[in-house]
Amino acid sequence: MKENQELIDNEELKRFLLREAIILCPSIKEETSEGEKLQMLYRTQKRMNKLLSLLYHCDLGMHYVELYEVFGFYFVEKEGEKRKKHRMSVRLDSYSQFICQLMGMKDLITRFYIYNRQYLRVLEKVMNFYYPEDLLGGGAGGVEQLTLNTLKEGTEK
Repeated sequence: MKENQELIDNEELKRFLLREAIILCPSIKEETSEGEKLQMLYRTQKRMNKLLSLLYHCDLGMHYVELYEVFGFYFVEKEGEKRKKHRMSVRLDSYSQFICQLMGMKDLITRFYIYNRQYLRVLEKVMNFYYPEDLLGGGAGGVEQLTLNTLKEGTEK
């Protein structure tokens, strides 16, 4: 079976990615060359991929446990003190809500992470096809080497 990107013509992919570059990279000017636009898009997507990777590999449940340990430390009553009803600080409360929301979106984070990795592969393919000499200033193997390094970093964590 053909890969998904083989079903779409390279020229159509390039046009789509150039439009995407204009949307995701507001600093792109009209006179910017297509190769530079794709490089800017690639760098933006790499940063997005890094963020999604951090969220994907982060153990949010552990952060939540640590958060409650902090609450327990701060809310221990001293001997001889009147019993008071303690409230969480606004910051800790909002942080715990943020962690809960992230934990609830773990499946969405996973899907976007997988989508973004595939998107980067397609972008690399188009860049290799149309602009192999401009490819991140490193020749045709620059993107593949960068991808391999990223995958190695991900498996080491």
